[in-house]
Amino acid sequence: MKNIITAILLLGMVEYVYEDDILISYQKGSKTFTSRVSKDLSACLPVAGQQVYFLKDYKVLECKDLQ
Repeated sequence: MKNIITAILLLGMVEYVYEDDILISYQKGSKTFTSRVSKDLSACLPVAGQQVYFLKDYKVLECKDLQ
């Protein structure tokens, strides 16, 4: 079960926060991808440059602390 959760949960970097969406970039291997997630459904409101755990094309689950 842990492998299933790991495959769905992604770690990425917030690129931009729009009015309704959050644009997140993440890496898979050597390639970089982007995902747009719902700002309203997200558990927290990140800022550009912040790392987040998220579900692809759905919502942010956790914002990592800025250092």
